[in-house]
Amino acid sequence: MKKLFTLVFCAFLSSALWASSPSTTPANPFQDDLSRLDNEFSGMTELEQLVEERNASYSQLASENNTLLNNVTSDNNIAASLLGSVAPDGERLLGIPGFWWGFCLGILGIILVYVAVEGDAKKTEGKKAIIGCAVWSVIWIFAYLLIWGAWAASATG
Repeated sequence: MKKLFTLVFCAFLSSALWASSPSTTPANPFQDDLSRLDNEFSGMTELEQLVEERNASYSQLASENNTLLNNVTSDNNIAASLLGSVAPDGERLLGIPGFWWGFCLGILGIILVYVAVEGDAKKTEGKKAIIGCAVWSVIWIFAYLLIWGAWAASATG
């Protein structure tokens, strides 16, 4: 029975590690490309200078169809921007798949996914979070029954 527990644990651990490993790993994911950042903020610098020179508001620049406003949105959702709730691909909360939110945090993970993810991705990521929570529940129910059965077998034998 001890070998069975060890085998099940090792299989679960290896499958979890395999599923969570990225297909390509960057050399240093925390290193910023400064030239790319400068290019992205160059339009914001020009826009800031224009606003300071003309003392213009967003609505005034929008009515003039100013090209500098192409990268600016009127969405003032500060929580989403600070938490990074929507990844660049627009589908994942903090870049983590919905399955892992449900698997690791259970019902709280499901709620987080449904609250933070926007648009069409909310339905697909929410479904993945529910599946993750269900898989976690089944694994722990199975482990509990297996442990309880082993304990009962050893107590009677």
